[in-house]
Amino acid sequence: MLPSLLQKSSGNRPNVVFDDIFPEGIACMALAREHRSIVLGTGSGQLIQLNQQGQQKRRERGFDGVHSVAVADNGQFAAVALEKGQLVCLDSKLKTQWKVDVNGEILGLAVSPFGSHIAVSTDALRLYVVTTEKKEVCRVEVAHPLWHLKFLNESPHIIAAAEFSYLGRFQLNGREDWNVRIVNNVGDMDVTGCGTTIALAAYNHGIQIMDQFGEQEGSFAVEGVPGKVSMAANRRRLAALTLEHHVIWMNFEGNVLWSCDMSDDPPHSIAAGPLADRLFLATQSGRFLHLAW
Repeated sequence: MLPSLLQKSSGNRPNVVFDDIFPEGIACMALAREHRSIVLGTGSGQLIQLNQQGQQKRRERGFDGVHSVAVADNGQFAAVALEKGQLVCLDSKLKTQWKVDVNGEILGLAVSPFGSHIAVSTDALRLYVVTTEKKEVCRVEVAHPLWHLKFLNESPHIIAAAEFSYLGRFQLNGREDWNVRIVNNVGDMDVTGCGTTIALAAYNHGIQIMDQFGEQEGSFAVEGVPGKVSMAANRRRLAALTLEHHVIWMNFEGNVLWSCDMSDDPPHSIAAGPLADRLFLATQSGRFLHLAW
């Protein structure tokens, strides 16, 4: 039976695999798609690793001010961004491997699929790429603050987007392959592993779908103003979170399969599972949900 939080929903209702509340609050979350685990950063400065059934595998303290977390798809490495530009690299057991201070506050954070590299962007208009062994690969001056970073699975590239006017692709050495000017604000970005599809949560412009060179292929108009987006790796399902606190589960034909009004406890993070059969949500009260179809 759906918990009361999900009663205001329509369409093909999911099963609730896991539903729990973390009283300390959830600041951020990341999904290790191949490893099938989730890492949560809490308001009390803890990192918690869960499996897909919601069982806690590990809990580590000492990460005060955590506001972003990224995990390799294979679960071998993770990175967290703390306040005042501190970057921390973690192993698969959430044990700290190293820490470093970067110039400026960290905006974008990503870990490569196999855990070899970390990409970091800051409000000081810089993009860094470092290995998980702490070797700096590049340091690039950029024209726009890059809020969104994603590594590709099948080639050594990073897709980056600014909040406004910039979408581009970088090589690991910092060389820019291409960039396009986008004419709408971007609240969130997701990219398929091969990089052939880029989805932008573009607020009043809906969900913009771009190809591997940043050219627009189309868009999905949803009810409300989408501020978050997450795609399944197999490109069969897409999840959106609107500023009106609606969660939308849809296919790539633009058909809404399920939607839910969650304004009673608004989510701030969403992640679609790789096989398009599950969705993970973290809410403002500290609630974490795993839904499956």
